[in-house]
Order: sequence, then structure tokens, then C-alpha cells
Amino acid sequence: MKFLIWLVSLAAIGLALAIAVAGPGTKFGLWEYGDGLGIIRKAALPAMVAAGICLAAFVIALFSARGLAALALVAGLSAGAAAMVPVKMKAAVDANPFIHDITTDFDNPPQIVSGAGEQRNNPPEYVGAEPAPRSELTTAEAQREAFPDIETMRVAMSVEDAAAKASSVVTDMGMKLLSDGPVEGGWIIEAADTSFWFGFVDDFVVRIEPDGDDVKVDVRSKSRVGASDLGANAARVRAFMAAFESAA
Repeated sequence: MKFLIWLVSLAAIGLALAIAVAGPGTKFGLWEYGDGLGIIRKAALPAMVAAGICLAAFVIALFSARGLAALALVAGLSAGAAAMVPVKMKAAVDANPFIHDITTDFDNPPQIVSGAGEQRNNPPEYVGAEPAPRSELTTAEAQREAFPDIETMRVAMSVEDAAAKASSVVTDMGMKLLSDGPVEGGWIIEAADTSFWFGFVDDFVVRIEPDGDDVKVDVRSKSRVGASDLGANAARVRAFMAAFESAA
């Protein structure tokens, strides 16, 4: 019995570790992101089964092998938590449109220039008129329906002051500045945001233009790889807008 508890506990811990390293392995170039996601999908069900067995083994160990009870419990909880990762990812996919490009200006979205030549699967151009996967809507229509609050901001300040404020917010959000400077008719800030676990890189652009006595601030966030962003780009745009509006 002790040997079986050891065996299933080690198997559960191994499966939990496989899911845990799927992201860092992608981030550090050990495999492609599709392979990393594949590791998670393949390990999820075995991890869930192993978690259940480990928790049963924990109860048994309390009566017959107390020294292994803690191992079985830790292994079961670890495998169970790891198995929930793809469940949460699936929930995020179902809760968001299958898109990866978010903008506040559908007619003239801020252009990705500084990050255009970086390694990417998704083109830098905006394709709002193209059909969104798994939907009868276009990409732009899918965004409008899911995130109606994401729209151009208008603020009473100069272009320079708005640019300084936007640049500070982008930096405070942990993004890497790629360019930050005046352009004809306004100001452009480009940055890249890298996800912690998988190392996915998304482009982020802020465009500031005069609008009468005020300025208008448009934002765009786009994933360089992947068909669905699980709502990450919309969350980033919303976070920027909230921080910009609340910043002194």
C-alpha cells in the first residue's frame, strides 16, 4: 500500500509539474506555444484523475501509513489545482469573442509600426472587417458587442500633457516602451506587454490627437500570436483607460 501511495503521489506531482512548466518552456523557447498548450490539454485529465486518487490515498494513509498522508494530500491538491488551469482557460475562451485585436477606433485604428517587424503570426494590420472565428460577426462587430465600453477617450489637456500621462501609465503597467514621441498631428506611444507565464507578447499603441480645445486618446492592443486572447487585450485596454482617467 505504501508503494502505491508513493507511486500515485509522484505521478500526480509529475503531472502538475508538466502543466506548470508548459508556459515557461514556451516563454524560453524550448517549444512552440501550440506545443505548450498541447501539454496542458494532454495532462489535464490524467492530473484530475490522479488528484482524486491521491485524495483517496490521503484518507487511507491516515489509518495505515500516516507518514505518507501529507505527501498524498500535497500531491492531490497540486494535481487538482493544475488540472483546473485548462478549465479556467476554456471558461475564458467561452466568455470572450474569438479575437485578438482590440481598438478604440474601428475606422482608423492606431497603427503598429515599431513592433511590426518582430516575430509574429498575426499581421500588424487591423482586420476588423474579416469574420471573427466561431461567429457570424466581423472582428470589429464582435468587439463592439462584447466590449461596448471600449471607445475613444476625450480629455481637456494638451497633447504633450496627455502624452506624458499616457507614457507614465504604460510604464506603470509594466510594459516595455518601444517608441514615444510626436508625429504629425499628434503623439504616438508604442509598447510591448509580455505575459508572465507563457511569455506571449502583445503590441500596445496609444495615439493622441488634438480635438478642438481637447485631445482624443485612442488605444489599440493586439496579440502577436494566437487566434483568441482570452480577453487579455480588452482587459489591458480597460486597465489603461481606468489608470489614465484616475492618474493625477
